[in-house]
Amino acid sequence: MNRDQIHIIMLHEFKLGRNAMIAAHHINVAWGPGTTTNRTVQRWFKRFSSGDISCEEQEGRGRPSNVDHTQLKQLVEENPRTTVRDLSLSLNVSPTTVSTHLAYIGKVKKLDKWVPHDLKEKHIRLRYEIASSLLLRNNTESFLERIVTCDEKWIMYNNRSRSGQWLDIDEPPKHFPKPELHPKKNMITVWWSAIGVIHYSFLPPGETIEAASYCREIAVFHEKLRKMYVALTNRKGPILLDDGARPHAAEMTQRRLHGLGYEILPHPPYSPDLAPTDYHLFKHLNNFLQNKKFENQEALKNSVSQFLDSRTPEFYRKGIKSLPKRWQKCADALGIYFD
Repeated sequence: MNRDQIHIIMLHEFKLGRNAMIAAHHINVAWGPGTTTNRTVQRWFKRFSSGDISCEEQEGRGRPSNVDHTQLKQLVEENPRTTVRDLSLSLNVSPTTVSTHLAYIGKVKKLDKWVPHDLKEKHIRLRYEIASSLLLRNNTESFLERIVTCDEKWIMYNNRSRSGQWLDIDEPPKHFPKPELHPKKNMITVWWSAIGVIHYSFLPPGETIEAASYCREIAVFHEKLRKMYVALTNRKGPILLDDGARPHAAEMTQRRLHGLGYEILPHPPYSPDLAPTDYHLFKHLNNFLQNKKFENQEALKNSVSQFLDSRTPEFYRKGIKSLPKRWQKCADALGIYFD
């Protein structure tokens, strides 16, 4: 398809009374993505509306003809991180011309998506194997209601973040203090399941979790679980899902859990996307804490407690019940991080 043929198709769409957006969609569906753009069709429709139904480019208008689209596409696909400036040097045209042609062939610049970790092959394989085995187990045994999960999180006293400001063109932006190098923070440990929060506690300011303190938390949590969920602790027994952090995996911790009759659910390392506390509970907690600032530990505790206590039973049930869908996505992605 040359340009003049595309312009004839645009005229056909115009004569049928379609708007530019729908016309561009039809053309790209029929002749391939990137054949044209909404803006290009709008320009031609404006020209047709003025009574000029010539389908030839006017001098100085339209896309430049001195760029080989096949070469441009090859350069971009060989190195998706290349810059417009580098492309302009390779093709001996201006950056503006490159930008115009990139839009024409349907290429847009998108930021990288951050992932939790640069997974090695062994981690990818382990994620796939564990997700597949848990899916198989879930298909033959109903065990999600037996899962209890836990994790720790640092809660900042100052959760404000820098944001944009709508100002007059000659008005300077307001000052915003740079975050402290070592911000004041407090660690919380949360234990929960599909029935809701079972136990949570705050460590003294500045302290982090260790195997000994974690075992003390296990004792408090287990006693609360035993009272809340008698059938679970007396029959099949609870299944613990945690992220395998060092205090959780310590020999002292493992002995304590086995002594209380807990099964430890396999969980691959570097996999917050498979941990309900990360992808569900703490994600919503982060949103709740956004732009909040606490003057003291009591205010911080009250705010976090308000969040945990105000969630509905369905909120916690949803976090656990979404596990099979995430295991499936992980298996379908062959162990790599999924969207």
